[in-house]
Amino acid sequence: MQNTLHKKIMRRVYYSYAIRFVTEPMLWQGMVLGVCVALFGRLTHVAAIARNLEATSVGNAPQFILNSFLNALTHGEVFTVLVTLAMILLSISFARQFGGVLQSLRSPRFA
Repeated sequence: MQNTLHKKIMRRVYYSYAIRFVTEPMLWQGMVLGVCVALFGRLTHVAAIARNLEATSVGNAPQFILNSFLNALTHGEVFTVLVTLAMILLSISFARQFGGVLQSLRSPRFA
């Protein structure tokens, strides 16, 4: 009797842990970001992008990136642009949330 009660209680604990783990937003953002990075690697030649960006002068880098986006849009590579924008937005969101977690760890708990 006590063993079955223990199993039922532990099953509920495991279920609550699994639900909490699956509903964590940073988990899903990380998974979607991983998919976006994989798609970006498949859709573009990353080494060529790095080589071309390296060949431009530092002052012209923002203009080069903007022109690259505009060229991709005008040449029908909308999916590549959407994946890139999703990567950027997810990275910003992830960094902001992670920064908040770090800030909460640094703040004194008992003030």
